[in-house]
Amino acid sequence: METNQSYKIVNGFSYLSILFLPIIFPLIVWLLAGDRAEMRYHAIRAFWLHLIPTLLTMISVIFIGSVGLFTGNAAHVGWLSIILIGILAIVSFVLFIYNIVKAVQIFIS
Repeated sequence: METNQSYKIVNGFSYLSILFLPIIFPLIVWLLAGDRAEMRYHAIRAFWLHLIPTLLTMISVIFIGSVGLFTGNAAHVGWLSIILIGILAIVSFVLFIYNIVKAVQIFIS
């Protein structure tokens, strides 16, 4: 197998790992890429694309908890939770589709 072809496979799997090992696989590829700039670029990009929904979820939970703790108003916290979860679901879905599209683009090129 040609070296560039194997790099393309690893690059594609960095994005496609959203299905089987999100965050972990791109991190491993990033750490093992060494001086392979293209591999490292795609691994870093996939890592952050996988990490964004996780960070947004943690920030949302902390924010909702803080608002609930300090206001004590269940109605406001309920609506805030619904809105934030909706936004989070949309962002996560868009990033999920983007990762799959990016993997297919790499495999086809």
